[in-house]
Amino acid sequence: MRKAAFCLLAAALMSGCGAAPVKRYFEIRTIGTAEPPLPRLERRICVEPAAVDSPYDDTRILYRVTPYELKYYPYEFWVDRPGRQVTAAMAEFLAKMKVFSVVTEDRTKGEPEILLRSRLHAVEEIDGADVWEGRLAMDIEFLDAKSGAPIVTWAFDRKTQMLKHEVGILPAVLSRILDEELRKAVWELAHALEKK
Repeated sequence: MRKAAFCLLAAALMSGCGAAPVKRYFEIRTIGTAEPPLPRLERRICVEPAAVDSPYDDTRILYRVTPYELKYYPYEFWVDRPGRQVTAAMAEFLAKMKVFSVVTEDRTKGEPEILLRSRLHAVEEIDGADVWEGRLAMDIEFLDAKSGAPIVTWAFDRKTQMLKHEVGILPAVLSRILDEELRKAVWELAHALEKK
């Protein structure tokens, strides 16, 4: 009798154990479309590591269902911390678009003329009852590398609707926002340098 009960218990436990949830990893990347073209600035730039506000400095993907509550997805992650991804995406964008003669993320490699310094304030998904949005909020600053004086400061806080209620759409939405805002900041920098 005990053997039969043990077999039944083992079978019940095994049937309740399904496959473990699969972890998924996502990346913020540059889209870097060639059109419209950007100005060519014959200068060397160093993209410094982005600073990140504390709730977002995490590989877990953050979302909110109300303005007052933050949650993290249990099985969806960034491939790296958002600050590192945004830094790499900005450097890749500037190199791909051939805006500067040299783009680096290491200040010791050559002598940059311009520094790109940034702070990430929000990188999140907002899940409303009917509409889901991706939100990216940042400060971007171009500085003179020798004096440290700011040349251009660009700040934004943008939300874009996600056409599908699926976390897998979020990285593309955030990547598009980053590209569009960095494009605007580059034009501001070009205008500021013309006046010097």
